[in-house]
Amino acid sequence: MEKQKYYITTAIAYTSGKPHIGNTYEVVLADAIARYKRQQGYDVFFQTGTDEHGQKIELKAEEAGITPKEFVDNVSGEIKRIWDLMNTSYDKFIRTTDEDHEKQVKKIFKKMYAKGDIYKGHYEGMYCTPCESFFTESQLVDGKCLIAAAHVYLQKKKHTSSK
Repeated sequence: MEKQKYYITTAIAYTSGKPHIGNTYEVVLADAIARYKRQQGYDVFFQTGTDEHGQKIELKAEEAGITPKEFVDNVSGEIKRIWDLMNTSYDKFIRTTDEDHEKQVKKIFKKMYAKGDIYKGHYEGMYCTPCESFFTESQLVDGKCLIAAAHVYLQKKKHTSSK
């Protein structure tokens, strides 16, 4: 009798810096589920990994005086090291800069483009680099997105309380 298949994945951790508690919590929970399903007799495939593209990464690499690829290699390596240190039972650690990943994305992109699901166009709006999102005027607080506005407030508060 063939085992029933069970696939579980985490969100891919963004490589603009070291993983945070949310990344770690997520991988621990996914690992617990994968282990439980294996004990139940399922053929489990557990995937996790890193997202290594974005303007924030380019900026962080520039600040560090290294290339974006060197930067994501360092951060992704640290994330994988931590997951391995925790003895996470993942079957595949995927990086969005992996050749096989890029090949599959190109294949999917071409198929969607051919069907008209992706098309050339123009978009204009207010862009928040930390959030990597566009916002409308009505979504802003004092001309900033809520997260950036809160970040600025927290920075000011931290600065004042340290005196």
